[in-house]
Amino acid sequence: MLCGTVIVLSGLNITGCTLLKPTSVAAPMPPNEPCEAQQREIERLQQLLAEKEVLIRNLNARQQDQAKALQETTSQVTRDQVRLRRLATQPGAASSIAEAEVAMTSLKSSQITAPEQILQAQRLLGAATASYAKGNYGIAMDHAAQTREFIGMVRDNRTRKATDQRLAMVSFSIPVPLRAKSNINLRREPLGSAIKFGALKKDSALTAHAYLGDWLHVQTSDERSGWVLNTLVEVRVNDSDH
Repeated sequence: MLCGTVIVLSGLNITGCTLLKPTSVAAPMPPNEPCEAQQREIERLQQLLAEKEVLIRNLNARQQDQAKALQETTSQVTRDQVRLRRLATQPGAASSIAEAEVAMTSLKSSQITAPEQILQAQRLLGAATASYAKGNYGIAMDHAAQTREFIGMVRDNRTRKATDQRLAMVSFSIPVPLRAKSNINLRREPLGSAIKFGALKKDSALTAHAYLGDWLHVQTSDERSGWVLNTLVEVRVNDSDH
């Protein structure tokens, strides 16, 4: 009987110890702040990328519109040039040359015009007077108009630089013939860092249809077009025009 009592008490003691054992509580998980910050940064970068893509599309569309407008202007200028040659007369050619001479005098009187620019304008004017003397009144009017266009570009760039105005592309009313002074590269945009997509050898014939500051938008004899710095080219006239 005593043994049975001892066994029962021992069992109760064991059970009591088991009931008093504390239950472990899991510690709360800290907020996942690094992941949330990373997600916010990803969303910010995605938004920035989307804005850049929209900007690139707008710039591409603008360049395409400018190229289309320039092409249309060039075609119209070519038609007008043909019409002008057909209607050219001796008095008309004389009047056009006289206007170019007035512009030339004004250019020479400028204190900040580079001598090289004056020389190139004079070369075009000389071709105009030589063609007039030979009775080629249409060609004389072309060269006189090119002289005025070239002088206008020089004045325009000088004025814009002096007043720090925003540059804009300006189309020539009549294309200006040029040639490369050395081996040069065509660039896709009027920037020194723009993509090069064509090489031209020295004395390559070019035709300028527009300008943007010191950059000329030119077309090559094989129908390529791009931008070159005006310091890399010079006016081109045929020997027969002298």
